[in-house]
Amino acid sequence: MVVDHAPLLGHEEALQAVRRMRLQQCLPHALLLTGPDGVGKTTFALTVAADLACDDLQSDGGHCGVCRGCTLALAGSHPDILRIAPPKEETTIGQMRELRYVANLAPNLSSRRVIVIEKAETLNDQAANAILKVLEDAPDHLLLMALAPSCQSVLPTIESRSIEIPLKPVERIRLADFLRLQGVESGEADTLSAYSGGVPGRAISLSKNPELVALLARIGAWVNKLSESPLGFALKLAEELGDIADLAKKYIRIDDTSEDPAAVSDRQAIGWTLDALMAAFQSSFDHSQPKWEPEQTAKMAGEVNRTRRLILSYAAADLQLERLVIRLLQS
Repeated sequence: MVVDHAPLLGHEEALQAVRRMRLQQCLPHALLLTGPDGVGKTTFALTVAADLACDDLQSDGGHCGVCRGCTLALAGSHPDILRIAPPKEETTIGQMRELRYVANLAPNLSSRRVIVIEKAETLNDQAANAILKVLEDAPDHLLLMALAPSCQSVLPTIESRSIEIPLKPVERIRLADFLRLQGVESGEADTLSAYSGGVPGRAISLSKNPELVALLARIGAWVNKLSESPLGFALKLAEELGDIADLAKKYIRIDDTSEDPAAVSDRQAIGWTLDALMAAFQSSFDHSQPKWEPEQTAKMAGEVNRTRRLILSYAAADLQLERLVIRLLQS
């Protein structure tokens, strides 16, 4: 059974916090939504955008879903909502110049203009500096939402000038229940929930692609091998991790609407592999989790996250994977 999409699942408290800030007129001009790919950052951002576009705001701060503003927002055609995504591996300075221009325009239909920067971790120094003035002195009508895996994955230019809203993985039981409600067989729902690390988008992607489930099992086995290997095995382990990324490139889709494997670059495949590895260190794979202390697993996940950012910023991938494995073995 394949699931097409997930609603905003498991982030109700975070959403209510943002809605309360708006009702109390203390909503900041910039939010940094963090969490693993597929956890619901884009859905969360567009829900907040719909709230701000609504002509008939509800008592809890949520949107009505039927007015003109909601209709346009939910259809993705509201003139006051702009989404910016990297055309390939990196968000361009040209896109940030467009953001800077649009940010200073008065809203057309609603009281706020909303700009969503998807994959904010792909901004380089030049692109981030291009919107520095917007971040430091935003117009009163602007809400800028940047989406990234973690606050450490974005440049200090963005992180230090935004309020972070962390979106954590959903409890596995709840995600499995959601999948069952969508018609997924009970045992498969449990498996998808566990392998996805409580990330709805990842579970949905896995439901469409059993080959990725096999790759996640390989990553789990790799983590077990890491826990048993001496430092001298670092280069071999790094090579094996690169091999997994090469296989991932054949199966993953950065955009689930795309059927073209060529749309996935080597670096994006490595990014997917490191996301899965980070989930493994955070106890996503119960059957393969080694007996590391929580402090160690947190440190190791941090190392993986830093490596991911460096590789997606065009650092030499092979060298970074080797350095990562050495650091992991030394942890």
